[in-house]
Amino acid sequence: MRQPRAKRKASIADVAKAVGVSKTTISRYLHGEYDYMSAQTRERIRKVIEELDYRPNRVAQILKATRSNIIGVVIADISNPFSSQLLKGIQTECRKHDIQLLISDADNSAKVERAAMESLLDSQVDGLIVNTAGDNDDFLTAFATTPGNPPMATLDRTLLPLVCDGVATDNAGGVNLMMDHLVAQGFEYVTFVVRPPSGITSRLHRINAMEDYLATHAIDGEVLIYDPAKDDLPDLLSRLSHDHVDDRICLFANNEETLQDILRACDREECRLLERAGLCTFGSENTRFTRSGITCLDQNPVLIGRTCAARLIDRIQSKSDKPFELIKLPTELHVYPSTEIR
Repeated sequence: MRQPRAKRKASIADVAKAVGVSKTTISRYLHGEYDYMSAQTRERIRKVIEELDYRPNRVAQILKATRSNIIGVVIADISNPFSSQLLKGIQTECRKHDIQLLISDADNSAKVERAAMESLLDSQVDGLIVNTAGDNDDFLTAFATTPGNPPMATLDRTLLPLVCDGVATDNAGGVNLMMDHLVAQGFEYVTFVVRPPSGITSRLHRINAMEDYLATHAIDGEVLIYDPAKDDLPDLLSRLSHDHVDDRICLFANNEETLQDILRACDREECRLLERAGLCTFGSENTRFTRSGITCLDQNPVLIGRTCAARLIDRIQSKSDKPFELIKLPTELHVYPSTEIR
């Protein structure tokens, strides 16, 4: 006579599926970590655990303590050419240590970023590198300071006050370097063109540095914030051209993404600003291939990625509790014909 099969024990995945949340959320509930968890969600989890008679698997918890040799990476916008260079640097460093990458695109969404981080945590990564989409500081801070979570490092965009290591460009130093060059070239009015800051520290730091420079040097200018969703840049640039018809103008793009927005806007018949204005940008030396060459502040994104990965790997392998550090890497000025006075 066949013996009846023993009922399969419920797993944490079963509980997560029944509740409609991630395994990480269930794990946090079990450890009493209720940040970003509503009372309603906690009650649903409690009921499902009771209904399924779920008991945590101690063997699984012990196995989780071992390293997976996998690092998770969340990128704000993987379509940005700068991002591919960051990833190249991360991959180069990780290969030296036989570490694999799991990469997720946040699509410039704080909500998608949060979900991506939870998913990577479920994949048992040893650490996380986050190039944040912005407007997510509270979640990132809670994640970095939650006991039991793997170490995290921020990439290019920083998190202040420091709750984890970070690697970024020396944004203020870069703005000053470029502005000194433009002053020496004889420009009279410089417009720093940038998308809405949206809590993104690199944009905020560059805006602040630009405003500080204009306030302390004998050159006029402004910060022009545009919204690509409204397609308002062509009108803003046309107005700028009209208001400063007798000035030697230069447009200073926040990054290569904004540089492309400027080029598209000025391709329109009604916007002829670049026929007489200079143009420069933060980015990489690849701008030498754009038009006849566009003067740039090379941020060396490959080096940023490598440095960030090296810092996180050291933190993982040494299990160090040394103070967190924000490493700022200098930019290098590459001068091309776009900043010659016409």
